[in-house]
Amino acid sequence: MDSTTRQQQMFIEEFGQLILEHGQSQMSPDTGFLATHLLLVSERLRSVNPRAVANGEIPQLNKVIVKLESIAKITRTPYPSSGSKAHTNRLRNNPIEFLNSSDNNERAKLSKHCENLSDALYAHVSIEYLLANPRRSERIEYPVSIKKKLLSGLRENSICTSCVGVKENQGSTRWHPTRLLLQQKPREGNCETVDFNAIIARIPQERWQDVGLSVPLRENLEGFAEGSGPSNGPSHEQESHLVQGLFCPILKDNIFARSCFVFRNGHFSRLPNVQALEQQPCPGNGITLTAILQQYTLQLKDKVDLAHMMAQALWQFYDTWLLYDKWNSDCILFMPEDHEGAQRVPIKPYVSIQFEVAGRNLDDRLSEDSHVHQHPRILAFAIMLIEIGLGRPLQLRQCNSLTAQVNADHNVAFQGLKKLKKSSWEDFSNKDVFIQATVNCLNSVNYKPLDTTAAPVLGLAGDHDGWPALQIDHTRRAFYDKVVWPLQWLAEYGVSGHQSASYLRKNQKSLQISRALSTREDIKEDIQPPSTEFHGGCIHPKDWLGNLKEIHKHIYRRLRELVASGKSFRVDEMGIRVAILDTGYNPKAPRLASKAAAKCFKGWKDFVSGSDIPVDSFGHGTFMATVLIYSAPMSEVHVARVAETTKELPQSGHRIAEGIRWAALEQNADIISMSFGFPASDVEAYKQVSEAIEEVKMKRDGQIIFLASAGNSGVYEDETFPATHPFVISIRATNCLGEFINTNPRNRGGDKEVFGAIGDDIPIHLRDFCTEVSQPGTSAATAVAAGTAAIMLTYVLILPHLLEMELDEILKQLWTTEGMRKMFTKISADMGQQQRFLNPVKFFLNKPNPFRRYCAIVECL
Repeated sequence: MDSTTRQQQMFIEEFGQLILEHGQSQMSPDTGFLATHLLLVSERLRSVNPRAVANGEIPQLNKVIVKLESIAKITRTPYPSSGSKAHTNRLRNNPIEFLNSSDNNERAKLSKHCENLSDALYAHVSIEYLLANPRRSERIEYPVSIKKKLLSGLRENSICTSCVGVKENQGSTRWHPTRLLLQQKPREGNCETVDFNAIIARIPQERWQDVGLSVPLRENLEGFAEGSGPSNGPSHEQESHLVQGLFCPILKDNIFARSCFVFRNGHFSRLPNVQALEQQPCPGNGITLTAILQQYTLQLKDKVDLAHMMAQALWQFYDTWLLYDKWNSDCILFMPEDHEGAQRVPIKPYVSIQFEVAGRNLDDRLSEDSHVHQHPRILAFAIMLIEIGLGRPLQLRQCNSLTAQVNADHNVAFQGLKKLKKSSWEDFSNKDVFIQATVNCLNSVNYKPLDTTAAPVLGLAGDHDGWPALQIDHTRRAFYDKVVWPLQWLAEYGVSGHQSASYLRKNQKSLQISRALSTREDIKEDIQPPSTEFHGGCIHPKDWLGNLKEIHKHIYRRLRELVASGKSFRVDEMGIRVAILDTGYNPKAPRLASKAAAKCFKGWKDFVSGSDIPVDSFGHGTFMATVLIYSAPMSEVHVARVAETTKELPQSGHRIAEGIRWAALEQNADIISMSFGFPASDVEAYKQVSEAIEEVKMKRDGQIIFLASAGNSGVYEDETFPATHPFVISIRATNCLGEFINTNPRNRGGDKEVFGAIGDDIPIHLRDFCTEVSQPGTSAATAVAAGTAAIMLTYVLILPHLLEMELDEILKQLWTTEGMRKMFTKISADMGQQQRFLNPVKFFLNKPNPFRRYCAIVECL
C-alpha cells in the first residue's frame, strides 16, 4: 500500500469509528449501517491490489473520498496528523453535524456509495490476500452421502435390460450412456435437496433424454420430493419406482419433456409430473473440449466460467469413482443443440459416467522418488487450465510408462504455462489470479501427504477407510483453497463488466483433428532419428548440418518410392523447387562439381550478361547454392543471376523483379530465396521488386514462399528490403546453439517475432571457395532457412500416403508464405526477446511418428 492509499485508509477508518460511536449513542440503525460500510471499506483497502488503485481502476474510491472530505471539511491531502487537535475536532464535529442535519435519503445514498466501493475493492484484492483468505467451502460442498447416493443410484438404475435393438454384451452388464452436467446448480438457503442435471440415452446416436436428479440432504426427507412435505407430497403409489433396467421404457419414446427423479429407498424414483426441457442435446457423442478449443472461440468470461465449473466439479467428486479416470480435454464433452435447423453449442461441460470402475481404489498419489508431480488428476486439470487459457489444446507425448507419462505431461504443461503468461487477455487486470490457480495445480508441494506417524483416523471419503480416504480428503481440501477458490472469486468478482456468451462462437477455420497422438503400429516410422550426439552438451557445426541432411535424405527416399509407384502428389516431378536469386553459381566449385550436386541444378537464367551457361564471378551465389544443397540435398535448384557483385545491387531492381517472375511463373518454384537487401530509401528498387512479388503472388494464388535475409549491419541499420515486405519471411542469423548473432538488425516490429537460422558456425569445407564472400551472416542463414522450408514441404508430400489419406486443403496452406511462417513458428525454439530459432531436427525427434507430426502441422496451420 502506498502512502496516499494508506492515508486514505486511515482517514476512512477513523471516520467510520466516529460515526459508529455516534450511531451507538443515538441507537440509530441507519448510522450504524453507514459506519459498518465505512469500516469494511477501510479493511478492504488494506488488501487491495496497489496496481488497481494506481491505474485508476476503482473510480468509486475517489467519489467516496471526495464526499467524506466535504463532510469533514478537509480539502487537502495529506490529511493533518490524526494526533492534532484541529484534525480531531473536525472529524468529531463535522460528521456529526452532517448526520444531524442530513435526511435519511442522503445518508442512504452515502451508504450505497460505500457499499459499491466495498464491492469494487473486493474485485481488486491482491492475489496474496485472496489465497490467504479462502472462503469456507461448506456452503457449496456436497456431503459425501449425497455423492454416494447419486452415483450408486445412477449405477443401479442405468443398467439396460430390455431395450430392443441395442447390442448386448454376452455375460457382462450394459449401462445406458449417462452424462453428468458439471455446471453446479445453485442451492437455495431453505432447499432440502441437492439437484443435478444429467442426460441418458439408449445409444448416443438416437437421442438424449433430459433428466433432473434430486438427492435429499436428510435421511428422513427421502420419502418426499423437493419442496413437498408429508401432507402434500406424491404418494408411494403415484410414482413409478425405478429398479434395475427400468430406464429402458422411459427412453423408448420421446416425450419432449424433462423427466425428474428423487432418490429414496436406495434408488431413484420417477416423479409423476414432467417439466419443460432444460437440456436439448442433439443425437451423437458430442464434441470434446479438445475439438472445442480447435474449432471455437472462448470469450474471456467464458474461459473463466468454464475453468471454474470444471474445477468445482473436480473438487466435489475428487473422492468418488467418477474421478477414477483422470479428466482431460478428450473426456470433457459439449453437446450441440438444434436451433431452427442449425446446431449451436451451449457452454455446458459434461462428463461421461464410467459405471464399470465403481468401487476401485481412488488414491492416485504417486511416489516422490521419480515423479515431478504426484497427483495425475490435478496435473491433468492443470493442463486443461492452460489449454483453456491459451484457447488451444497442447500436444502431449504418448509414453510407455506412467512415470514417463507424468513427467512428460508436466514438462509440456510447464512450457504451456510460460506461453500463457505471455499471452494477451484483452488487457485483463486479474489474469494473474488465473495464472496463480494454474501454478498451484502444477506445484506438487501444495498437496503434500499427511503425516503417517500420527494416530489412525477414520476414513472420510466414500467406501474407503483409514489413511487413504483421509489423504484424499486432505488433497481435495488443498485443491479447493489453492485452485477452486481463486477461480470462484474470479468468476464471481474478477470478470465483472466482461460479456459472456450462452453459445460458443465457431472459428472461421476449424480443424478436424484429434488431440490424441496416435501410436498405431501399422504406421511405420518414416524417418530414422539423427545421431544422438545432437543432444550432447556440445553441438558441433558438422552435427547440425549432417542431421538436417540426413532427415532430408530419408524423406526424399520415401518420396522417390511414391513417385515410382505413381502415388505422389506431383507424380511427374520429384523434390521441392527452390529458386536462388543471387550472383549466379559456379558449377566447377569444389562442392558443386560432384555428380550428386550437379543433378540438383534444374534451371538457370542470367539476367546480367545473358550467359547460357552458369557463371559466378563474385562467388556469393555459389556459396548460397552450396549451403542450400548441403542442408536439403534433394531439392531442385533454380538459379537466377540478378547482379554481378554486391556493388551492382542498387541498379539491379528491375533484374531482381524479372528474376522473381522467371522463378515463379516459368520455373514454377515453390520457394524463392533472396540473400540480399536494399535500404528503405531505395524507392525505385522497392517499387519494382514489390510489384513483382505481388504479381507473382496473385498469379500463383498465394502458392509460393518468399525468404529474404534481414541484413548484417547490426544495430546501425534497420532490416533491409525485401525482408521487410509483408509477403516475405525475414531471416536473421544464429550460431549452432540458436543464439542470435550481434550483426543482425534490430527488430523494428517490437512485438513481432523474428526467425533465425544457422548463419554462423558454417563448416569450413563449405566456405573454402571464394572465402572473402563466404562469410557468416543472414545470407547463409537464408539459404539454411530455404533448405528447412524444402524439408518441410517434401515431408508434407509423403505424409498423406503414410497416413493413408488425401492431401487435404489444410496441408496445402504450407505452400504459402503465411503457412510457412506458421510452420516456422511450430518448429522453432523461443530464444526470448521475440526471437525464434529454426530447429527442424528437434521437431522430428520430439514427434517420432507421422500422425504426431500431422497433428502438429495441422494445428499450426
